[in-house]
Amino acid sequence: MHIKSVPTQKYLHYAIKTKVWKPVVRDGWIIKFSQFRDSFLLLTIVSQYTGQTIIRYFNNEDEACTLINLIVCLDPSQTHELL
Repeated sequence: MHIKSVPTQKYLHYAIKTKVWKPVVRDGWIIKFSQFRDSFLLLTIVSQYTGQTIIRYFNNEDEACTLINLIVCLDPSQTHELL
C-alpha cells in the first residue's frame, strides 16, 4: 500500500513565493541560489571534493556575491572554517 503525502498550507505558501536556480559549478565549488519574496537569499555552497557545505542567508545580494567571491578563491580540496 502506498500512502501519498499532501503538502501543508505553510509549505505551499513558501514554495509559491520561492525562486530556485540550477546550481553553478565554479572552481570546484557547487553554488546554488534560492530567493524568497524577491528579497531574501539563501546561498548553498558545496565543495565537489570534500563535501563541505556552507549555507548562508542574506537580505542583501551584494553580501551574497562577496561571500561567493571569497569562497571560490579557497581550495575546494580542503575544509575551511568560516565565521
